[in-house]
Amino acid sequence: MNKKIILSSFASIVLLSEVANSQTKVGTIGEITGTISAATHYVSKGVEQNRDKPTASLTGEFASSSDIQVILGAGIFAAKPDKPVTAGGGYDYEMNYYGGLRKAIDKVTLEAGYIYIDYPSASNGDALALNTGAYYGKASFQATKDTSFRVYYEQDDTGGAVAGEAKRKHIQNYIEVGFSHNLGPATLNASYGDFKNLVTHYKVGLAKEIKGFNVSADYIDNEKTKANITDKHDNQLVVVSVSKSF
Repeated sequence: MNKKIILSSFASIVLLSEVANSQTKVGTIGEITGTISAATHYVSKGVEQNRDKPTASLTGEFASSSDIQVILGAGIFAAKPDKPVTAGGGYDYEMNYYGGLRKAIDKVTLEAGYIYIDYPSASNGDALALNTGAYYGKASFQATKDTSFRVYYEQDDTGGAVAGEAKRKHIQNYIEVGFSHNLGPATLNASYGDFKNLVTHYKVGLAKEIKGFNVSADYIDNEKTKANITDKHDNQLVVVSVSKSF
């Protein structure tokens, strides 16, 4: 395997999360939302990426006030693999940058854009293997006051990864579908994700806002379809996280 085994957690943390948001207005042009979070594990697209250790992240997003919103976002995530993907020295964190357009039509919200994942602390060899870009699209549907559905798709723009004698490409695209339902005391979230030729996973959990903090607990069960991926830890994880938007 020679390219891009560790990828962004934006799909689960920024693009799909059901969190309590607060915004800061930027004059009349739009709003900025920031989120700081801590979790018992760093799981991205069903793959544990931080040696089964706690992690922290900081993200920010600008959304214009136009009818079709312009979206600009960035985030930093603590992440350290078990070993470098190449012969370099590995890395300690990842940076994510994305931009796109968002449009709300009645009960449906659509968004499409481009995301780039960068590893500034990686050596040159690892950076070439890890840095990646992808096109993404997502849609959400507010079926009722308490129930919503969502889908997220990501298509790699930098060649995926090639492994084995057959030179089979994988991690070229990812799809996740999920729903949320307000139970009253807490919100139930469930999703299924498929990282092509790499891993499939199920996630179910509860989330609740407590004094301005979003607290969640999720059970994640993955099935790795590629034996030599970086994650060789538990296939079943319980992830507890706390986040605060500002």
